[in-house]
Amino acid sequence: MEFIIVDDSVFDQFTQEKLLLKSGLTDTVRTFSSGQQAIEYLRTQTVQMPETVILLDLQMPGINGFEFAEQFGLLPGAVRERIRLFMISSTVDISDIEQAEANPYIIQLLPKPLEIPLLRDLLNS
Repeated sequence: MEFIIVDDSVFDQFTQEKLLLKSGLTDTVRTFSSGQQAIEYLRTQTVQMPETVILLDLQMPGINGFEFAEQFGLLPGAVRERIRLFMISSTVDISDIEQAEANPYIIQLLPKPLEIPLLRDLLNS
């Protein structure tokens, strides 16, 4: 399983990547500093892409997490089916939480910092 981290914070990218690699959940982590870079990468993927988990930051310059999710919805269904999309944020704004819960592509809004046991439970369910 491959992981993709989409976060404008280099610190968050670094810490999440180290946690994921150390956890044994994956040995492949790609990082993108913007939602636009990640969408462009995903547009090049085919149905042969590995099973992938995306950890998507909510607050980013350019396109934010919700705008990314909209563009994600335009990807071919065969590609989207290979991806599990989680939003990750330190937000306590109830409207952000409700919007994430209402989005058909976002599995769950995870708290920052990343909690590996929670993520592992969600991936196994």
